[in-house]
Amino acid sequence: MKNKPALIALIVGLAAGLLAFFLLFQKTSEIDKKTTPIEILVAARYIPAGNILTADMVQKKSVPESYVSPSAIQNIKEVSNLLTLVPISAGEQILSNKFGYSGNSLALNLNNGLRAYTLEVNETSGVSDLIHPGNHVDIMAKITSNKRLITSFVFQNIEVLATGQKLAQNEQKNSTSPESYSTVTLAVTPDQAETLMYLDGQPIRLLLRAPNDDEIVSISAKSDSEVISKIGHFTPSNKAASEKEK
Repeated sequence: MKNKPALIALIVGLAAGLLAFFLLFQKTSEIDKKTTPIEILVAARYIPAGNILTADMVQKKSVPESYVSPSAIQNIKEVSNLLTLVPISAGEQILSNKFGYSGNSLALNLNNGLRAYTLEVNETSGVSDLIHPGNHVDIMAKITSNKRLITSFVFQNIEVLATGQKLAQNEQKNSTSPESYSTVTLAVTPDQAETLMYLDGQPIRLLLRAPNDDEIVSISAKSDSEVISKIGHFTPSNKAASEKEK
């Protein structure tokens, strides 16, 4: 057993060598991992606060993992429909924690091609403060043209974006009492906005539509004489007419 100490020393040496090799391999792997390039999104140009990220604002860039922020994003969809909360400099990594949702952002409620147009209303023209964001309304106006007084549907099935400063996402569920407002903001096309601006100052009335009613009714404008001629002549309701046919 004279060789026993030498055998033990050999085993200890091998174990130490294996441990050193394992630690060195692990360290090398960590270094390789940190230097491995990861493709992330960076700002292609300066992006102001309050903007929704679009494809032309960003570009892809390979960055060593050790320099990649934990909040860095690789796909623009990760911040879809969110606003930049702070400005982002050109070349800066796009970080998810620099985006958020603003509950008071009217722009986020608009579809492309539409504009927000605000009408001044009172309790009568605004349907007794019973219109809510997300409802749809028709717009009627009383217009004086060529010394003739005409009443007409101006537009139909227009979406309500806000009543006063209340937007759809700020609506309190199960609210039992209406809140008063003096303005109603509608989603309109530029052409519709131009017409409404022309009618500014003319008597305008909003008509609230049923939630699932998107029918556009063809009704011609009526002069004062045509309206007066109809007074006293009543058209039976659909229910009454169907009962009569039976």
